[in-house]
Amino acid sequence: MADRGHDHRVDVCRGLVFATFNNVKTRINAVDERLSGKIEAGDDVMHDRLNRIRDEYVSRSDLDGHIHRLESSIKDLREEHREMSRETTRRLDAIIASLAKNSA
Repeated sequence: MADRGHDHRVDVCRGLVFATFNNVKTRINAVDERLSGKIEAGDDVMHDRLNRIRDEYVSRSDLDGHIHRLESSIKDLREEHREMSRETTRRLDAIIASLAKNSA
């Protein structure tokens, strides 16, 4: 009879250990699911930010190309402005010469 009581106590202990293990396992799984959800939400925010940066990003070579075109356009405008100034000066000189000739 002593063996039956001992066996019963061992079975009860095993049952308690098993129940405790399952309880701890359930809690760990719940925490793991919560953390996984938070990590996934953080990943979603990070990926959204990365996608926006990628969409708004201008590559260095594209930027250099745009800057080169702007510099070229500014150079062309300067040349046109110089030519227009020379033409205006030439016309004013012609008007002044004509007025000087007529008043003499």
